[in-house]
Amino acid sequence: MDPKREADGLADFAGRTAGTDAERRAAVHLRERLRRMGREAEFEAIEVRPRVGLVHTFHALLAIVGSVVAVSNPIAGAALVLAAGVLALLDLTGILAVTRRLTGRRASQNVFSPEDDGRAGTLILVAHYDAGRDAPAFRLARRVLRSPWAVLLGAIGALLVCCSLRALGLEGNVLTAAQFVPTVLLILLVPALADLELSDAASGVADNAAGVATVLALAEDLGGTLRSFDVWVLLTGSQKPFAVGMRAWLRRHRRQLDRERAAVINVDGVGSGPVRFARREGALLARRAHPQLLRICEEIAEDDGDGGAYDARPTAVRECTDASAARARKLPAITVSCEGDEVTAEGLERMRAFCRELIERLDAEVAPTLTATEPETETAGA
Repeated sequence: MDPKREADGLADFAGRTAGTDAERRAAVHLRERLRRMGREAEFEAIEVRPRVGLVHTFHALLAIVGSVVAVSNPIAGAALVLAAGVLALLDLTGILAVTRRLTGRRASQNVFSPEDDGRAGTLILVAHYDAGRDAPAFRLARRVLRSPWAVLLGAIGALLVCCSLRALGLEGNVLTAAQFVPTVLLILLVPALADLELSDAASGVADNAAGVATVLALAEDLGGTLRSFDVWVLLTGSQKPFAVGMRAWLRRHRRQLDRERAAVINVDGVGSGPVRFARREGALLARRAHPQLLRICEEIAEDDGDGGAYDARPTAVRECTDASAARARKLPAITVSCEGDEVTAEGLERMRAFCRELIERLDAEVAPTLTATEPETETAGA
């Protein structure tokens, strides 16, 4: 398999943002590609409301209005800010997307290819195939603030404290100045959040056509060969609006997933640069990667040495990823990526080799434990 050709083929489906016709056509392409590899593959339909930029622009504006109202009516202002904070928190954590229910509903799908060879464990190779939006203003906010979503929620929380103090009868220049800072921060965030709604779709080559190509190559390399794991392939749709596809898949398959016998490796973003593996990831509360997976990645990086073929380093991913959604369900998971926006054959091969080494080391490490817990079977003639 030529991963570069696979990545270019998926990238030809331009504009494949969540819930679009282009995303559905890309899903059909990937399902047929998996079937040509000799794997079973099917769609799992999901319902999505992908307008994240619109929803959180509204939350920010609601909090700003609450801050202004609180000057003359502290109780009403505090109530508005509280509503903005609760709605934003519920949406960002995936608990209940209340505000998004007021926006348009679209159809999306995951592409799922399980393997059932009777092995004790399950290795789930994950990559999202939808593309995000170009959104230069939001990219700038992310570079400056590192986690715009955490800043959004933090600014609303600070406003709520100030408005609550006003509701208790406190006044003064210090309180006014303290309230002014998060209000201005929210005002500055509004264009960045709106940019997520108004910008054109990104090309989605590095993020994440190249990740999908890497997962397909790994499935071809390792399917049916591991001692401990059946290899499942999950290509998620609608990842950009806070891992909607992955969350839906986890809910649907929760009874099949044994936390002691499953592992999730998420390939998300494969450029031409060095390998990075997530130490922590998440838009708000960054969850630590699974200790065993993280340790194996660190051992590979150490064995490779400084300036080696991988030049691998740990990093903090301050976004909602498919792996962070899996970690929220207590599943062993980690995200692996390569830096850069340009996709090259060398970068794809680097990612493929690193992930393969990670999987083979994991397989060798857990094989004695998993096989020891399998029920013994009688041999013929015993």
